[in-house]
Amino acid sequence: MRSSCASFAVLVGFLGCKFPASLGATLAPQSDLKKEIRQRYEGKLLLLSAPSSFDLIHFDAKGHATREATGEPWTTSGLVRARKIDVRNRQMIIDGQRELVALDPEPPGTKLIPVTTDRDVHVTIELPPSIHSTSQLNTFLAQVFSADGVAQRIANAWHSEVDLKAMDDVRTLPRNGRIGTLENGRPVYSWESGVVTKPRAFYKPGPTYPANALFKRVSGTIRVRVVVNEKGFPEILEVIQHLGEGLDARVLSAVSQWRFERPLRDGVPAATMVIVEIKFHLRGKKS
Repeated sequence: MRSSCASFAVLVGFLGCKFPASLGATLAPQSDLKKEIRQRYEGKLLLLSAPSSFDLIHFDAKGHATREATGEPWTTSGLVRARKIDVRNRQMIIDGQRELVALDPEPPGTKLIPVTTDRDVHVTIELPPSIHSTSQLNTFLAQVFSADGVAQRIANAWHSEVDLKAMDDVRTLPRNGRIGTLENGRPVYSWESGVVTKPRAFYKPGPTYPANALFKRVSGTIRVRVVVNEKGFPEILEVIQHLGEGLDARVLSAVSQWRFERPLRDGVPAATMVIVEIKFHLRGKKS
């Protein structure tokens, strides 16, 4: 009982509440703790330390994800908008929505933005009873997620080195086929240049059809530019042909979960860019 009270006291102190030095003294009500945590994190965009495509995510008391990492990029699998946060039984529980990094269509191809998807995410974090100071708590939470500096991280996730709108003309491509860089200076090559293979999508979950779009009988095609990284994961997305009525975001959410063959450059995995099409029909079918 003593260790759990100590953890509770440290958490209250971390969030700016005052509490007696004696652990046996009366602590602030749990409702106050929840209120402070919600004020600090609810509505914030959190970057998880262990990206995961699962909708149920769990971190143990050592700050480690309990599911084995499979290599998904943080740009499509690591961002959660915290909608509601609770604390109970030495657990921090976050209910939120998945967000992903996409190129802003206005102006096209020059700015990266977070896009909210229709996917709910539930994150549970075990709070260790061994924490005895605010600095220890800060260190622990930093192992699980970051709420600061996320915007700058997003801005640096992709840099284009060519005019993407002119890529249909192979004559405008650099001789080495390089069209941009991903985070940490990883080069991206155009498969049209012939220096890297065009990856085939072997897992293609389809988007859901929003009720308002179905009611309005919206149909047509959405085209998405996808930077497929060296592991075959979509890392950066851009809608280049729109339909609106919430369909663009649904398509981005679906395509972010696609899986591709690894692009190869001289037999070595390398990132490339492809364009995929999602067609919506009047009866709500999609292909």
